[in-house]
Amino acid sequence: MPQQKQSNAAPILSVLGALILWSSSFVAIKVAYTTYPPITLAVARFVVATLILGLLTLLPGNRVRLERRDIFTLAVCGLTGIMLYAILQNIAMQWTSASSATLIIASYPIITLLLESLIYKIKLSAVKIVAILIAIVGVVILSYVKAESRLEGELLGILLLVAAGVVWAVYNFMTKKVINRYPPITLLFYSTLFGTILMLPLALLERGQWQQPTLMSFSMMMFLGVFCSVIAFLLYNRGLKTMSASTVTSMLNLMPIFGVFFSYILLGEQVSTRKFIGGAIVILGVMLSVRSTKTENEKEAARKIAEEAVQALPAKAQDGQL
Repeated sequence: MPQQKQSNAAPILSVLGALILWSSSFVAIKVAYTTYPPITLAVARFVVATLILGLLTLLPGNRVRLERRDIFTLAVCGLTGIMLYAILQNIAMQWTSASSATLIIASYPIITLLLESLIYKIKLSAVKIVAILIAIVGVVILSYVKAESRLEGELLGILLLVAAGVVWAVYNFMTKKVINRYPPITLLFYSTLFGTILMLPLALLERGQWQQPTLMSFSMMMFLGVFCSVIAFLLYNRGLKTMSASTVTSMLNLMPIFGVFFSYILLGEQVSTRKFIGGAIVILGVMLSVRSTKTENEKEAARKIAEEAVQALPAKAQDGQL
């Protein structure tokens, strides 16, 4: 019995570890900005991640050669999920607090759901439509800023984070096309490699802002590259192997809570009533969507089992089992 409890705890702790690392990345980005410009930080981070992932692809089970037919798909994955997402997020973080960023990012599952219905013409249930509307209300509340804050670029930062959610959704759609042909590490390596190559020239636009990194800013850049881009993914993937997708998705709702906590403790950011209410509404919408998806999947599984049982009846009757 204790061994069973331990085996159940391991994947949960793995996912929690991944969420804590991803949540702390917003604080790390803020600290790294003391010497790294946004695009340069993204490039440095993913160069480190690419090198580590490249070594991991040499391990048995990860050595899968990239097929020519998948080059374009993975290049688009790199363009959207690595390059555009990282650049939009990093630029947005210059004007947006870490706590606001983590709450806006909590709405990404809803953005993905909405785009999926628009692009693939998927009919949404009434519950999912309500969930989307609730999350949109939460994002609008989070996006409301006073005139002086608007002049400082806070609203622009929030809009850039929403745009990052759109490109992240496109990344997810493209990844689905090749996800069954490569191991997770190998797939992440190729996406990160393409994204890093595409980003490299853009860092030159910031060469006038380059300066000698401090020990702290360099440490934060390495933390982002090693822990947030590689180790967090490994922990998350380990949890996915033994936990249901719906459970893992539900746990993702803890990420904004961790993010706000780290922002308050490490950066001293204050959580206003507006942030609290808006964030809570966004999380409510996401949770409602996840619960609806889980129910729909269970109904679909039950329907397939019933259909298989009906199809098996004639065969059993022919064999004299009925």
